[in-house]
Amino acid sequence: MSLIVEDGTGVANAASYVTEAFADTYFSDRAHLALATTWAAATQGNKEGALREATAFCDAVWGEYYIGRRAGFVQGLLWPRSGATDDNGYELPSIPASLQRSVCELAARALSSPLAADVERGGEIKRISKAVGPLKKDTEYFESATVQSSYGVVSGMLASILNGSQPEASDKSWNWK
Repeated sequence: MSLIVEDGTGVANAASYVTEAFADTYFSDRAHLALATTWAAATQGNKEGALREATAFCDAVWGEYYIGRRAGFVQGLLWPRSGATDDNGYELPSIPASLQRSVCELAARALSSPLAADVERGGEIKRISKAVGPLKKDTEYFESATVQSSYGVVSGMLASILNGSQPEASDKSWNWK
């Protein structure tokens, strides 16, 4: 199935904010990154799948914090949005470049491993019991341990289109042009 990309009009079946060509250019402009090599080596089908996963991940993790509200009922994704303005009151574009760059960053990562992998518990380990005889190793985590990966560069890139109420909201806004 071919990749259906949101063009800013509220495409009903859109599955990505980014075309493969956009992502190819994004990474060719950043050839120094290890992710650029990963992206360039992928097949078209894997790239399209990764773009779908990255878009879905962005909407699932940060969607409730996007500025404004969905522009229409039948659109496939959470952008375009109405009432979405920056800190100075300027209307945001129908698909912000920061969102597109974030999808690219996540898509390259999705080629190597799931963005939201199933995990028992991650982060703050409280105690590890080593295997003794037939007994298996046991790991105990603190209750505050995170259970998913954190993508700091993406959070920073998206800051300018988020409403600031998200957990660990930063007062920094990476407004890359």
